[in-house]
Order: sequence, then C-alpha cells, then structure tokens
Amino acid sequence: MKRLTLITMAVTMLLAASSCDKSNDYNTQVTLLLNQTPISYDSRGVWTDAMTEGTNVVSQGLKFSHEAIAVQGRWSGFVASRSSDVADYSNDIWLNHQHTVMGGGGKSGERTPYLVAKWDSTENAASMAGASCSVTYGDSTEFTPVSALVNNTTYTYYAIQNGTPQSRKFTAGDWYKLSVWGVKANGETTGPVEVYLADYRNSVPVLVKDWTYVNLEQLGKVRGIYFTIDSSDKGRLGIKTPTYFAIDRLTIDTK
Repeated sequence: MKRLTLITMAVTMLLAASSCDKSNDYNTQVTLLLNQTPISYDSRGVWTDAMTEGTNVVSQGLKFSHEAIAVQGRWSGFVASRSSDVADYSNDIWLNHQHTVMGGGGKSGERTPYLVAKWDSTENAASMAGASCSVTYGDSTEFTPVSALVNNTTYTYYAIQNGTPQSRKFTAGDWYKLSVWGVKANGETTGPVEVYLADYRNSVPVLVKDWTYVNLEQLGKVRGIYFTIDSSDKGRLGIKTPTYFAIDRLTIDTK
C-alpha cells in the first residue's frame, strides 16, 4: 500500500509539472490585440497619426514600422484601422479608401481594429534595415514568431478583380504573394513563409477575402520580422498591383 501511495504521488507530481510547463509556455506568448490598445481614430475609423511623421503603432510591446511624408501624401508600413467599409471604389479615387479590409473589421468582428500595411516596392528587400513593413518586440528583444492572420485590403482585392488605370485585372496564371522573413540576432535571414493572397494559377482562382491563418514557427528565434510582396503583374518600374495587405492577431513567443 505504501509503495502504491508513493507511485501515485510521483505521477501526480509529474502531471503537475507538465501542466506548469504548458502554463509557462502559454504565458510567454504575446498576441496583438488592438482593441486593448489606446489608439485614436478619425471619423472614417483610421488611425489619426496615419500621416504623422515619426509615429508608430505599438501594441503589447510589438512595434510596427511606419513612415509618412505628409506634404506628399505618402506613407508605408502599418496603419491601424477599424473601418468597416468594404465598398468597391473602382470608379472613384482608391487612395481615399485605402485603409479598409475585406470582411469589414478585424478577427473580432465588424468595426473591430486591425492593421493595414503598405509595402514600398522600391525598398531593399534583402534586409530588415531597408524593410518598409517590419515588426520588432520590446527593445529589439528576441522572440519566436508563432502565427498571424492576414487578409486582402479592399483596394488590392478589387484591383485584382477589376483592374485599375495602373494595374490589370487578373486572369489565368496570375498571382499576388505575401512573404514573411525573420532576422536573427547575427543578421542572418530566415524564411520566407509565403502566402498567396491571390492565386489564379489553378483551374479554380483564389482571391482571399477572409482572415487567413499563417504558421510562422519555421522562422525560428529572431530579433524581428519583415514582409515583402510580389505579383505577376509587373512593368518596367516594378509591381503594378497595389501592394497592400492586412494583418491581425500576430502572435509571438518570448521564451
């Protein structure tokens, strides 16, 4: 009986240790939750500092790159939005409606916040130093990317579906791809993790309009991640498709 009691106690201790380990793993994860971050939005539901130079969106310790040249009306990087507008402005000026996502809100539902990213196609995509769409944690603290949800913005979605004065309507064989890269502490690049937000290479064309899960664990332990975009619709000056994407619920492990 005494031996059985000791065995039972040992098993109980092992289960408790296992439970504790899982709890610790869970507690080291950080997930982007913009609805828990104090951000000011204008009447359209767009971050009021979208065109303010020297500003960034910071949430749960995650810092998202952002550049703006107000006098030129230009920006790149990440902008917070909670716009629910999913209308097609192909007959209007799309730049007046560039901060919206297909689905009308973040993963939490309509009118909930998310991030719209605009990739600068003129950047040096070979390193994070020249990346227009990058993410770091804390004071460049190392972390392991776990996952994210991505989607098309309305601008890119309808540009692919209908074409614009600058880009063509997608047909068989066309594609629009988002790539995620990691950068280790020694500067080595990992990845990419590739996501096709539009894929017309198969018999059934795919044009993403819902939040799509992306596993980022293969990037490993890094000091930052960055995003790039590629498209089959290119010209002499580069990509013609509007280079936007939306992201929500980015999750990292800080262990």
